[in-house]
Amino acid sequence: MQHPSDKVRLTATIVLVVFAFVTTIATPLIVKTILPEIIDNQLIKYEKMSTSGDPELVKKAPLIIDTPYLVSFFYPLWMALAMFGGVTALVIAKPFNRGEVWAKGVALLATAMPSIAGAYMLIPWINFVGFGNGLPYPIFIALFGLIPYFWIVLAEKVDGTTKLAYFLVFMALGIAAAHSFTNGHASFRLQWMLPQRPLWPPTTWVLWLSTQFMWLGTIALLFSIFYTGLRKKAGFYLGLIGGITVTIANFWTHLVRGTTSDYIVGGSLGLAVVVFMMIPAFKKRLFDEQEIGYPTGE
Repeated sequence: MQHPSDKVRLTATIVLVVFAFVTTIATPLIVKTILPEIIDNQLIKYEKMSTSGDPELVKKAPLIIDTPYLVSFFYPLWMALAMFGGVTALVIAKPFNRGEVWAKGVALLATAMPSIAGAYMLIPWINFVGFGNGLPYPIFIALFGLIPYFWIVLAEKVDGTTKLAYFLVFMALGIAAAHSFTNGHASFRLQWMLPQRPLWPPTTWVLWLSTQFMWLGTIALLFSIFYTGLRKKAGFYLGLIGGITVTIANFWTHLVRGTTSDYIVGGSLGLAVVVFMMIPAFKKRLFDEQEIGYPTGE
């Protein structure tokens, strides 16, 4: 992170350290509070659906029977990733403050972890608890990451177009990664809980595409955050790989199943990553010219 001002660097470092401490300490306490409530409500919902007089609800009940097991695995997983991001941010704070370029990429990836964790955790909260039944605690986990993430992105002393490029590209990378993981989780749940397993109804084969393939795209987007933070060409290509992957996975899933708009949103987010990466004015400002190459106009 190379700034002309030591003060700007120091302020960004303080923000990074404060939220790293908060993430590491508060995230497990929040998960400990909300996970039992979500699981209790999932069990209640399954009981109501399975004993309902509505045949359609009874038919759909098996699709949520194992949701408590899934969230009891993925919530602690993302809690651990968020905390790991916090610890990482603390460890690299000193080189980050010195302006070492590699530390900026690490800091961005580290702060992306709680951002994505909170975004993922919010969906089960909305579905099984709801905003009317208490504070949406996962939002706080997301903010633990989002505030330092965008602080670092926007702290650079650059012109307005460069700042816009930073904001749009890093926002698109983060949101697309979070949304794609969440969509992949939903597809995995449906794969795992289909009553016909190991046989597959005609439209459910596409869930392979929207889980495994989509999660590979999510990983590429995360690494793009790191390398784009370093202005390396790997960030550009990983952004394209991840963006195209989640675009294909989401749109294809919607085309085959078409049961929810979530995959349209996910595909649009992946496409946004590709478009932003390909805008010449953005590309020139985001990446090292000597690494990625630009037309000279001659």
